[in-house]
Amino acid sequence: MSAPMKESRYVRWGLGVLLVALLLQASRLALHKAFSIDEFQYAHAAWLMAHGQVPYRDFFEVHFPLVYQLLAPLFVLLGDDPRQVLVLRAAMLVPLAGACVSVFLLNRREGRTAALLAPVLLLLTPAFLHFATEVRPDALTAALFLGALAALAAQPASASTSFLAGALLVASGWGSQKALFFGGLVGAVLIADLVLRRGRTLALIAVPRAFFLGVLTVLAAVAAYLTVTGSWRAWWQWCFVWASEHQRHYPGFSWRDHLVPALGKQPAFFLLAAVGCALTVQRLLRRDPNVPLRERLRTSDLLLVISVPATFGAYALQRAPFPYSLLPFLGVLAPFAARGVLAVFARLRTPVGRTVGLIGIGGLFVVQAAQVEALLDGGGNARQREVLARIATLTGPEDVVYDNSGGFVSRPHAHFYFYTDAYLRGSLVDLLSHDMPRALVERGCVLRVDDLRTAGLPPALRRFLDAHYQPFDGDVFLWGQRYRVPKDSGTLDGQFLAVRADRYFLHPASALETGALFIDGARITTPEFALSQGQHTVRYEGRAEAFQLLWLPRDGKRWTPRPGAPSTYSRLF
Repeated sequence: MSAPMKESRYVRWGLGVLLVALLLQASRLALHKAFSIDEFQYAHAAWLMAHGQVPYRDFFEVHFPLVYQLLAPLFVLLGDDPRQVLVLRAAMLVPLAGACVSVFLLNRREGRTAALLAPVLLLLTPAFLHFATEVRPDALTAALFLGALAALAAQPASASTSFLAGALLVASGWGSQKALFFGGLVGAVLIADLVLRRGRTLALIAVPRAFFLGVLTVLAAVAAYLTVTGSWRAWWQWCFVWASEHQRHYPGFSWRDHLVPALGKQPAFFLLAAVGCALTVQRLLRRDPNVPLRERLRTSDLLLVISVPATFGAYALQRAPFPYSLLPFLGVLAPFAARGVLAVFARLRTPVGRTVGLIGIGGLFVVQAAQVEALLDGGGNARQREVLARIATLTGPEDVVYDNSGGFVSRPHAHFYFYTDAYLRGSLVDLLSHDMPRALVERGCVLRVDDLRTAGLPPALRRFLDAHYQPFDGDVFLWGQRYRVPKDSGTLDGQFLAVRADRYFLHPASALETGALFIDGARITTPEFALSQGQHTVRYEGRAEAFQLLWLPRDGKRWTPRPGAPSTYSRLF
């Protein structure tokens, strides 16, 4: 783009309006897009922390807990309704906005147009927006890391920006172990620069003392949390020792599996970012007899360039590089993509060429916006919100619920391993087969949610779940057992395990009109009855072919099991 176009007030106003529209689209996406399966797990961890539980020590967790710590107060303020996960989604718009501000600031020295283009292009990137609007540690970590880079690039630099840079850099590490790789590399460059500076005033860190004070402040807060909660040992064991073992044995896949589709959906973004990055590197290395190379490299652009391979390496070196791990990489590319746009327009010197270029960029914006809008296809999260509302109606905050992915969000779970991944399901077969059913009974678990991972549970656990939980619909199952009366004798003798001292009912109630039901030898004369926790003898004499004994939910309404109803609640991405 030529210099006059760079300074065009109309272009800047147009980009500003587009940015506002894209932020509104991102808000709509956050509130209506279907929840990924992992989001429920993270939301449940935040709910547990809101109730005073400590990750690693009190429940299974291998991620650093910053996102849980920040989201937990929302449950304290708003209560235990599972639908509050939508509020958590809304809260994730804050780090998204922070990421937009950061890429704007990273390009501010390139001009206002380049600065505005960076967040616009970022919000037009479906691979970024898909996961940046979700309840994920990666979304928060990416925003904090970009914030640290922006603080280091701040002009004029000051003690406060240096302090903020150090605090945000460490906070991004507390957000995710992945940030220890790319944040650690940037930190190593900063320290190396200070060592090589040897008293010269020009450095990547404007005020080193303030920077390290920011680092120490966050590190002290982390140390205080681990000390007060007594979780140093458990944190190290699960987040480092066990996570390393998990990384070696997890059934992984190639980094290309998710990067190539992202490239295919937004090739222009990556191409423009490559152009912008190449030109930035060229500018850093350009010969200037008046300025030594080592001084030219002491700019924030050096950190931005280094962050490209650093964030990509943090993604590609994982055993299982899922697409949400691309968030920091895509965030770092956004300022370069904006510079690439300006570089392309700078070569279009004729009015016709500029018009064609504007039409092309406008077409790119439309295509990318349509791809983002497509993320709402399939009804969004309407069905999932229905299930969460159903859980809120059927159970109380004290009722234990089981789901292998924490899909109940704000209800107690039954076992330390409240969720399992592919590696755990293969390595904890005995525990899941024997300890989990025992825990479900001992904790009085009355409801379970079906999810994508149910099919991967050990057969023994699946048989227990099938035998003791009946389908309220395709996603929610309530405690109960099925019985089939032998046709030849018309008499059934069996057992019923009452998972808790509570009220139960007979379905269908007409079985009492065609026969007699006895529990522990006492005849049942009404469809609803109370039972103590534990095993009970069941005898039926009559003409009913089959019946069920079922738990009566908190709303006091009897229900009819719906075998074969489709499961729609759980989605991978």
